[in-house]
Amino acid sequence: MGTSDFLKTIFDFLNTETEYAVLRNFEGLPHHNNSRDIDIAIEKNELQRIRPQLISLIEQCGWHIVTYLNSDRLVTWVCGTVHENNSADLVQLDFFYHTSIFGIVLIENKEIIKHRLFNGQVYHANKVYEFLDKYMYDRAVGATYPDKYKNTRQLVENNPQVEKLIVDIFGKNNLAVCDKANKKELLKAALKWNFHRFGWGAIANFLQFEYHHIKNYLCSNTGFSIGFTGPDGSGKTTVINLLIENLGDVFRKAHTYYHFRPTLFGNLGEVAHSAGVKKDVDKDFSKPHRGGKTSALSSLIRLLYYSADYIIGYFMKVKSMIRITRIVIFDRYYTDIICDSRRSRIYLNSKFLHTYGQIFIPSLDYNILLTASSETILARKHELDKEGINTINKKIDYLANKKGYYKVLNESTPQEAVAKILRIVFEEQHQKNLKRMR
Repeated sequence: MGTSDFLKTIFDFLNTETEYAVLRNFEGLPHHNNSRDIDIAIEKNELQRIRPQLISLIEQCGWHIVTYLNSDRLVTWVCGTVHENNSADLVQLDFFYHTSIFGIVLIENKEIIKHRLFNGQVYHANKVYEFLDKYMYDRAVGATYPDKYKNTRQLVENNPQVEKLIVDIFGKNNLAVCDKANKKELLKAALKWNFHRFGWGAIANFLQFEYHHIKNYLCSNTGFSIGFTGPDGSGKTTVINLLIENLGDVFRKAHTYYHFRPTLFGNLGEVAHSAGVKKDVDKDFSKPHRGGKTSALSSLIRLLYYSADYIIGYFMKVKSMIRITRIVIFDRYYTDIICDSRRSRIYLNSKFLHTYGQIFIPSLDYNILLTASSETILARKHELDKEGINTINKKIDYLANKKGYYKVLNESTPQEAVAKILRIVFEEQHQKNLKRMR
């Protein structure tokens, strides 16, 4: 089912089963989504009530919940599907419980929903709350209201309802004064209003914010990580670039790319040269297999050095991204040390390296073993040797049945390989997210 039909199915369900309001950029919905995500105001208990039916509907449409974020103020579902023609679509649904910052409520959803409008297709916020939802949040975090929404502001800036909320919550007489105020004084006024409105519930709201913030920082795996390993000529670069393209607007700017490792530390040869241990450094990176075979001791030293980069770098660079709705992509990762000894110059037993990695190296969510037959690879890159390709492919076959590893043959078009990868990721992510939502 395509995006248009999928969104129509979702909104037809919401129209009959609950009360909600799309906050902005609703003009083309459900047939066209003109924004990166769809912001929907809904009461928390209502979303919890309809959630089982909504999940079932998503599954019936042939879509999956690819990423899931749960916080004190919103729930995010990034839904995705891979079509029979191997193209992919993604839609991000943000269900907001209220407009708030740090647990300080700025606008209650019941007010937005009370004044909502219906355009014949979807329910949406009226212009007053469409403006206030964005404006009050931006001012509370110290940002300015975006110029791209200036037409909305012009329509409502003299509206008495706007002025009343600005006075009540931010303690400012009008928008011009509020524009110049700093976020500290605005938050102080909003906190005072919260105690007046909710009493001790204001503290409960703050504690709920802190709980979700700490939990998501320490435990959340809302995004995911993918590593690609395979012999030169398997098409990794092309497949990775095409994968990012297939992830569309949702992840086009919400991903981070690394080559081989997080690179907290420099190349071992360059570090040794800087320390005076090594005289010359070979920087001919066009020949990754140029180095000679190293001893077991030298291999072990290399392994320990790069392990420190993988371990520390994961928590500093990778975990900080995938705890939110982001993707981290590695062109080669630790898996490459197991599969391609000549590149890393770590000549240790594959079974030992795999066991060592399981114990010490933070694992990625998906380790894609991208390869093809030696004949196909040699046809793409004539400078490679068949023996080296077969050696790597044997190690790939060894890893293929291990947990978290997925062998994908890139014998046909790159798009077909990308579709195989996305089907694996979308299905696995959906099952993980269903468990998290229980």
